[in-house]
Amino acid sequence: MSTRTWTLSPVALKRRAIAAALMMGLMSTTALAQQQQPAPKPAAAPAKKDQPPVLLEADQVDTDNELSITTATGNVQLSQGGHVVLADTISYSERTNVITASGHVVMIQPDGEVMFGDYAELTEDQKQAFVDQSRMLLQDNSRLAGYQAERIDGRYTRVTRGTYSPCKLCEDDPSAPPTWQIRAKQVTHDSVSHDIYFRDATIEVAGVPITYLPAFSMPDPSVDRRSGFLTPTIGYNSNLGMFGRLKYYYDVSPDKDLLFDITPSANDGLLLGTKYRERFTNGYLELQGAATYAQNTQTSGTSTISPHELRGWAQGIGRFDINDAWRWGFDLNRVTDDNFLLRYSYSSQQLLTSRLYTERFAGRDYFNVGIYGFQDLRPSNTLEEPVALPLVTYSALGEPGETLGGRWSYDAQMLDLWREQGTRSRRASQVAGWQGDYTNSLGMVTTVNALLRTDAYSISNLENSTTGDRESFNRVRIFPQGQIMTRLPFVREDGSVSELIEPIVAFTAAPNYHNSSDLPNEDSQDIEFDSTNLFRLSRYPGVDILDGGQRVTYGIRAGVYGNGGGSSTLFFGQSYRLQHNTDFATNSGLYSRQSDYVGRLELTPSPWMDVSYGFRLDPTSGAQRMHDFTGSFGPSIFRVSGSYLYINKLELQNGTVADTSTNLQEVSGGVTSSFLKYYTVGLSTRYNLAEGGGPVSTSLTTTYQDDCYTFSLIMERDYAQRVGLASGNRIYFRMIFNKLGMFVSPAFTGTSH
Repeated sequence: MSTRTWTLSPVALKRRAIAAALMMGLMSTTALAQQQQPAPKPAAAPAKKDQPPVLLEADQVDTDNELSITTATGNVQLSQGGHVVLADTISYSERTNVITASGHVVMIQPDGEVMFGDYAELTEDQKQAFVDQSRMLLQDNSRLAGYQAERIDGRYTRVTRGTYSPCKLCEDDPSAPPTWQIRAKQVTHDSVSHDIYFRDATIEVAGVPITYLPAFSMPDPSVDRRSGFLTPTIGYNSNLGMFGRLKYYYDVSPDKDLLFDITPSANDGLLLGTKYRERFTNGYLELQGAATYAQNTQTSGTSTISPHELRGWAQGIGRFDINDAWRWGFDLNRVTDDNFLLRYSYSSQQLLTSRLYTERFAGRDYFNVGIYGFQDLRPSNTLEEPVALPLVTYSALGEPGETLGGRWSYDAQMLDLWREQGTRSRRASQVAGWQGDYTNSLGMVTTVNALLRTDAYSISNLENSTTGDRESFNRVRIFPQGQIMTRLPFVREDGSVSELIEPIVAFTAAPNYHNSSDLPNEDSQDIEFDSTNLFRLSRYPGVDILDGGQRVTYGIRAGVYGNGGGSSTLFFGQSYRLQHNTDFATNSGLYSRQSDYVGRLELTPSPWMDVSYGFRLDPTSGAQRMHDFTGSFGPSIFRVSGSYLYINKLELQNGTVADTSTNLQEVSGGVTSSFLKYYTVGLSTRYNLAEGGGPVSTSLTTTYQDDCYTFSLIMERDYAQRVGLASGNRIYFRMIFNKLGMFVSPAFTGTSH
């Protein structure tokens, strides 16, 4: 036996000396025996025909000429065409054209897939391979391990007795089972179709088997989306009885997809739904809907009927750019009856808006013209919702300081509200305004506002409240208004804390205008008088009712602000009107000349405390008119949150002068606790404290969530009463497996009493 051996110096060992050895027929044994390089360098071996060159790096290379075996040892790296093999030892037999690798074997594929093993055999083109005690690392760091693995035709990797999991291993005990994994008799990865196939598979959570599947497949991590069935839902509830929901996702093309939704149920038969999405170079489109032919329970006079009807829902969103300044779009949201969305768990929305519009953005100018429609699904609503045909809005704003040291503004609007049976109201409005801000040497900040409003109304089919006749008329009103507001902030620095005290005084002047009861009030029926609108020119939310007369408004703001981000602020104020105005509702807080006191306290001293409290008090008796509290306290290990709303003698009737003895009083509260690293428990409840009220809803949720798995147990109780929609208890759990999908359990329901 004739053998030649090269041994590198210690210095060369540090740089992983590279022996120019041609292996597996890709290099000549004779040439290898005759070529000894005193200073090893990376060398590319001549490749066979149609094969890329080979680069071998090693600390030492031995060649047995008689057996035609070349062996590389010590930090060996073999590279060819994007394939890389790392090992302690690599041998090549020219007679069998087989490479063997042993000791810390690592095989890296061009697509980023990495396979580890103790021992491997592979052909010279690396398309066929065998790995003992294999472990694979996929592109998203998911792991696939098994007793043995085979690579077939450079496409398939077949793992025997394999386990797959995207979860990280426990740092303290890597031998412990991951959060969840799939254990299968055979796992096959197809690198061309990018699928992973499982045979005789069991899904385990924390090492406990929960589901057995004879065979199934899933896309590998390189797939962003793929046509196929999504996780189905099977359950039972008081509305549908026994039901199932099956969804199929169809990947039409890279810019569009389609979702089919099929829900058979014992009570309602078959429900069909679909959702279509498409992206364009200048916008996007999304269409969704569902339909069924089923009973629709409803009231008819004093009785309840349940006819079979075609019930459905349609929703659409579209946004399209015309050019850099113009775009158009639409929103479609319509349903055949009030209970459809809740009954089939599509949405909890109570007010649906549909519109078709176009708009323009140009500097500080904005223009919009659209058609709007509304649908109110609240069971207590009996009014006919109007359609805006059209609503045109234009807004422009001047440069700061260009006009008398301030800036001008201009707003215009045209509105046509159409009803099939009720009043038709057409309004054209324009508001020209100017605002200037001035600061003197004492730090006093003065803001001056002036505006001129003009409204032209055309009313038709308006019912006369006295005679009951239908009337039509036109009316024009001109309304100027101005305000001077002065603020004097006092600021003091105290270490890492800044303290602020800021008194504010404003004088607002306008004609003593009394709103006509002939004009329909479409947008100013509800006044929520509080600290947020105390200094506004108009305290009404809309423009149909004008806030006329002269008044003085005063208040004080105080605050403490920490450099670390914490703060505490308090505001307290009131307004005084120079004349009486009976246009305000009795309990609005603005009926008397002297308004209610309004204030707000906000406390955020640290991340564990966030409190906001607004209030309104009667100016003469100090009676409580409104309380609005929201807050949360405590660290994540135990955090309490709650809210309380109280409004004295709430206005429930249409119009702004109605008075009732019914108060709005509602409280809600909740507790969340992240008592362990991955565990969270949350309890929430909502209760109506008003006369004749009671509990509204209660829920308890327990959640486990880590990097690759979420489990939630949800228990809910709904006390709302709707005709044709059962209320009651519901218990179900939801599991979300990262990279695999979501599973929702059947819901156990029962009617509340």
